[in-house]
Amino acid sequence: MTTFRPFFNPATGEWIEYTAVAADNGGELVRFNWRSVPGGAITEHIHPGQEERFTIVAGEAHFTVAGKEATAKAGETIVVPAGVRHSEGNLGSVEIAGVVELRPALRTKEFHEAVAGLVADGRTTPRGAPKNPLQLGATFWHFRHESRVTSPPIWIQNLMLPTLAMLAKVLGVKPYYESWDSRVR
Repeated sequence: MTTFRPFFNPATGEWIEYTAVAADNGGELVRFNWRSVPGGAITEHIHPGQEERFTIVAGEAHFTVAGKEATAKAGETIVVPAGVRHSEGNLGSVEIAGVVELRPALRTKEFHEAVAGLVADGRTTPRGAPKNPLQLGATFWHFRHESRVTSPPIWIQNLMLPTLAMLAKVLGVKPYYESWDSRVR
C-alpha cells in the first residue's frame, strides 16, 4: 500500500494525509485524515457524483449542508449526498481532526493536490482561486466531476471553463503537475 505525506492548503486552512486512494481499492473510495486550523473554511461546493462523509475525531466542525446549519463534535459523522451543496468551517479556537471519505474515489486525490499545489506555488488568490484564467479553466474543468464551487453558478462555469481549458491545453497549461503528488517515494 502506498503512503502519503501530509500537505497543507493555506487557502482553506486544512491538512490532508491520504490513507486510501482509488488504486488501493478499485476506485471504491478515497479516505484521508483531515485537520482544519482555527478560522479554516472550505467554500460552498458540490461533489456531482460522490458522497462525502466527515467523521470528527477532535474539535467541533461547523457545516452548512443544503442551506441548513449543522455542528459535528468528536464521534459524530456528517454525510453529504452526491450533488448537495455544502461547506465547512472551523469557528473554534482549536484544531479540528477527522477522517473524510468520498465514494467513489474518482480523481479526488489529484484534485486536492492540484488546489493545494497551486496555492503553495503562489499561483492563486488568498481564497485559493487560480490567478491565471487558463489555469482556472485547465484545473477546474478537468476536475469538474470531483468538485464544483457553487459561485459563480455552475451554468456560467459550463459556459466559460471549457473554452479556457481548451486554450490552456493549446498553450501547455496543465490541470495537474506531478510535483504536487503527495506519495512518499
